[in-house]
Amino acid sequence: MLSELLLKENICVPEYIKTSDGKPYIQADETYYVLMKKLNGHHIEPYTGNSYENGIMLGGIVADLHIVLGKISNNFECYDADYIQELNGWIMEELKEKNIQVTQEIINYCYEFETLYKTLPRQLIHRDIHLGNLLFKGNNFVGYLDFDISQKNARILDICYLGATMLVGNYTNDSRLKRWCEIFRGVLFGYGKKLKLTENEITAIPNMFILIELTFSAFFSQIGQQDLSVSCIDMTEWLYRNKYKIVDLTK
Repeated sequence: MLSELLLKENICVPEYIKTSDGKPYIQADETYYVLMKKLNGHHIEPYTGNSYENGIMLGGIVADLHIVLGKISNNFECYDADYIQELNGWIMEELKEKNIQVTQEIINYCYEFETLYKTLPRQLIHRDIHLGNLLFKGNNFVGYLDFDISQKNARILDICYLGATMLVGNYTNDSRLKRWCEIFRGVLFGYGKKLKLTENEITAIPNMFILIELTFSAFFSQIGQQDLSVSCIDMTEWLYRNKYKIVDLTK
C-alpha cells in the first residue's frame, strides 16, 4: 500500500507485481512471497568529491521523501513508535541479558532525552535510510528502497540514522572524520532548505545519534552478531564523548 501511495506521488520506489487474483503477495504455509519490479542504479560514495555538496544532495533527498510521507501519513496505518519505550523495553532487556557493558552515564543520558523527544515533530518516516537504500544513475538520484520497517516517529531520526550509518568505520580516522563532518553538515543544510528543522530537532541530534547506536548494539546482539554489537558500543561511547562536536555541526 505504501509503495502504491508513493508511486502516485511520483516518488520512485519498487512496484509490487500483483498476483492473478490481484494480491501483492502469495502465501505458502506461514511465509509470504512478493515480486517487485527492479529499480536499476548504483550506490554513491559520499567521501569522494565534494563532501559538503554530497551531504546537501543527500539531505535534500531525505527531505523530498519526508514531504511526501508527511502528506500521505493519514492514509497509511503503521506502527506508531515510541523510542523511549523501546529503550525501556527490548533494548535494555537485551543489554542486560547479554551483559553488554554500557556506562550508567550513557543510559541516564538516553533516558533524559524523553522530555525533548516528546516535543519533536513526528510523521511517517523511512526508518532505515542509509546509502544502500538510495539509488543513483551517474550523479542523478533515481529511487528509494526498503520501506519494510517504516513507522511513525520523530522525523529527525531518519536524518541522524543516515548520518550514523555513514560514520561507522570512519570516526577513528581523522581525515575520514573530517570529511564526515562536512557531509553531515551538508545533510542538515540540504534538508533544511526544503524542510525547516525546529530548534528542538537541532538540539536533539546528539541524543538521537547515541540512542540509534545503542539500538544497533542491542539489535546485533539479538541476532547473534556479537562482534558488531561490541563495535556499536565503542561508537556509542565515542558519540557520547564527542557529543559537543556534533552540536557544533548544527551551528
